Amino acid sequence: MPTKKKRETTKFEFRGQEFEMDKTAFASLKVQTALSLGDKDPRAANEAMNLVCCGRLVEYIGRVPDADGNAPDELGCSTEDWLAFTGAMAEAASAKN
Repeated sequence: MPTKKKRETTKFEFRGQEFEMDKTAFASLKVQTALSLGDKDPRAANEAMNLVCCGRLVEYIGRVPDADGNAPDELGCSTEDWLAFTGAMAEAASAKN
């Protein structure tokens, strides 16, 4: 039976707000594969990103501010702001503690 990996999480700041991510999930081949194949299986990509976001994907979509620091509307952040957020998340995942 495979052993369960200890999950490593980290907090990072993006445009003045604090977020948490699961570095173990982000680095996993399973998650990276699901994210890279997101156009073929969006549900799997969303589930993978939810793992990375510590179960708070929907909350984060509703919190990620725009470049001026404004909160998103009821539909959530823009695609451009989400891409900037995931870029910051990738930087946080690769940062040495």
